[in-house]
Amino acid sequence: MAYSVTPLSGINLNGTTPVTASYTAGTTAINIPAFGPVGTQVFANDGKRYVFGQAGVAIAASSATIVVNASTFQATLGAGSYFTATSMASGDYGWFSYTSV
Repeated sequence: MAYSVTPLSGINLNGTTPVTASYTAGTTAINIPAFGPVGTQVFANDGKRYVFGQAGVAIAASSATIVVNASTFQATLGAGSYFTATSMASGDYGWFSYTSV
């Protein structure tokens, strides 16, 4: 089980991050995760770099074909090289790992 070696608190690399609040801006519902912002990066004891993002689709645990958009940090299935330790529903927030070494 991976854990962060970056000195930040509130990081759970092995699960999804709950939404603590939501509001509506016009006709768009906006969810606010308990940790943020998306795009935060940390290093873990397993030698991987993790990026905090939002699942754009349902993603199975350990999927090897995840693409994380570099500007929106939304994860989708495709020819990517990111992984997630847990299954995620569309709209969930969590950590996506990438081999850094």
